[in-house]
Amino acid sequence: MQEYYKQNENALKENQQFEISTRNFISTTLTAQSYVIPVVFHVYGTDFAGRRVNDTTIQKAIEKVNEDFHGLNNDFNAVAPAFQGRRSTFNVTFKLARKDPSGLLTTGIVYYPAKKGYATNKFNSDIQKEAWNNYKYCNVYIQLDLYGDGVLTNSGVAWYPDSGMSNANLARIVYNGRYLYGNTDDEFASVLTHEFGHWLNLIHTFEQGCVKPNEDKCDGTGDRVCDTPQTVGNQGCKLVNNCLKQLVNSENYMDYSGAYGCYRMFTTGQVARMEAAMQHLARKPLWQSENLIATGVA
Repeated sequence: MQEYYKQNENALKENQQFEISTRNFISTTLTAQSYVIPVVFHVYGTDFAGRRVNDTTIQKAIEKVNEDFHGLNNDFNAVAPAFQGRRSTFNVTFKLARKDPSGLLTTGIVYYPAKKGYATNKFNSDIQKEAWNNYKYCNVYIQLDLYGDGVLTNSGVAWYPDSGMSNANLARIVYNGRYLYGNTDDEFASVLTHEFGHWLNLIHTFEQGCVKPNEDKCDGTGDRVCDTPQTVGNQGCKLVNNCLKQLVNSENYMDYSGAYGCYRMFTTGQVARMEAAMQHLARKPLWQSENLIATGVA
């Protein structure tokens, strides 16, 4: 995103303005609501480093994402005692589209010959051509070589809400098919949940590391969420102290702890931030009732 903002001054301004409106929204909104988001998966190729991706793989992967957001993951109740009071769930359900942009029936899964490189910020007209309307669908692209550099182990990337990207049909999540649920262990499969978190404007919990002066302005620095302690990230599953002698939330979906098998939770503050993200110009149209009817998920 920082690279994208350097290239797009208007996008940076929009982000800065939305951060202000996010803080205002969180401070004034008392009740949450439920959301449904239509999703289309674009799958490139059939062989993902020896793993296969088919309709069943995608269906189970999105079920796993929904379980994580709803707190139905098997280890939700095993969260460390220090953070059990901060656990929260977000009432969003991602559903595979049942109608395509022409109104024809669909599985919400489209297959293409193998391609690579959709995770970069470089302009790619193929993404635009293959995208379904970004204001009607969340577009997820399943590839193996995400950056087109021959590295086949990158897991995923996603972009925060941005109207410029949605206008250009470039808003997206790009994910490695070898790490979908069923193709990897259950914990690492939740990296897809991590990417959907970014798509809903969540920032890494370790953004900017641990900086003591930032503690008093926690809603405007780091991950901009006050109930996620500052951390340097990659602490594994250990409950270690940060520079302020606070325990870090190593079980948070927005850490990198999925590689160690300890993804378990979002916090109340993160859920409030995702709730605010649903009001962004690039996200709000997706969950409106008329769009749910148009995409067949109502």
